[in-house]
Amino acid sequence: MVDFFSIFGIGITAFIASNIDDTFILMMLFSTLRFEARHIVIGQFIGIGVLIIISTLGALIAFVLPPFFIALMGLIPIAIGIKRLLEYKRNPITDNNKTIQDKKRQNLIPFLAVSGITIANGGDDVGVFTPLFAKYNTIVEVSTLVAIFMGLTVVWCALTYYFVNHPVIATRIKRIGDITTPFVLIGLGLYILADALFI
Repeated sequence: MVDFFSIFGIGITAFIASNIDDTFILMMLFSTLRFEARHIVIGQFIGIGVLIIISTLGALIAFVLPPFFIALMGLIPIAIGIKRLLEYKRNPITDNNKTIQDKKRQNLIPFLAVSGITIANGGDDVGVFTPLFAKYNTIVEVSTLVAIFMGLTVVWCALTYYFVNHPVIATRIKRIGDITTPFVLIGLGLYILADALFI
């Protein structure tokens, strides 16, 4: 029997943890005159869709490898969480704005430029989504996760569009996210490890 409660909880947590840092990227896109809101939303959907496809293809490897490989995939979000924690302690200057400027210089259809930015910054998404698709691998479970991720993409676009007019709120959310996200990712990885090894 499919445990939809667990899937919804872990799916929402995974999406938020891997996309909290994209808040300012979307805000900058919404605030630029080059991109219309519809281009950003379409581009974000395409980008997230590509990242989901990459993640599901990566998860297929689990079917030809020993079962404990799924547990080992829990190390990916743990590694990402530790990396983010170390980055937060060093407080480096991110190159998100540079990435956007580089993409804007290219003569691409606007929504393709946005999707390119989303994919370029989607390493964390792939690292987090892949173990989830390896663990929840039935058609119903995969479909549920995809629906959650796509639904949250709409929510993410709507929230960041709202934040463009309330940058103080966005700044506070980013500050909280910078602190909590590494621990959420580490906890997510530990959950995958424990669930695969001991349950």
